[in-house]
Amino acid sequence: MSATPVLDALWAIHRTERDKLAAVPQRGMPQSPQAQVAFLHRRLGRSTARVADLLGVHPETVRRYLRGRRRNPPAAFADRLHQQVAARFRSRLARKTDDAMRRRGLRAYITATFTFYSASAGTSDDGRERRLDEELTAAETQRLLAARDAGDEKGALQIVGQGVAEAYFGLRGSGMDVHLRDLVHIKFEL
Repeated sequence: MSATPVLDALWAIHRTERDKLAAVPQRGMPQSPQAQVAFLHRRLGRSTARVADLLGVHPETVRRYLRGRRRNPPAAFADRLHQQVAARFRSRLARKTDDAMRRRGLRAYITATFTFYSASAGTSDDGRERRLDEELTAAETQRLLAARDAGDEKGALQIVGQGVAEAYFGLRGSGMDVHLRDLVHIKFEL
């Protein structure tokens, strides 16, 4: 298992959901060559030279597309143009993906050893391996994504362990802490 299994699983669900969004034509993503060149031109600070360097063409070619004098690009240029636009448009999809995860919450599939602690009862000595799949609340998902963005594997593991155990064992609001150790498997779904 990798050194950061929880963060890796979070990035994997992020990529999967982002790619699902990217497969569907997005409203606002430029389709015509003129609109795609104009999109890159705006994104690169309205610099014709930067767009030309990015696409491997002469700056005058970029100007022709911007003015609408050139409309049917060669296949190789059209592919480069589409790839560059899609790469820059993907950051919008990444934000949409995170927003969807925050709104709906994630479902966590986890196999690990769970132990419990409460101030009144102490620690459970007989932690055992369990395979659980539970819905995390939107608030827990929000904290989990914040830990992912901060690169905090230990915090993410604590958040997911507490959230899954509270949902499975009905501990929400009980004041009992859950300690997760010996992580075997973790996966997330939206």
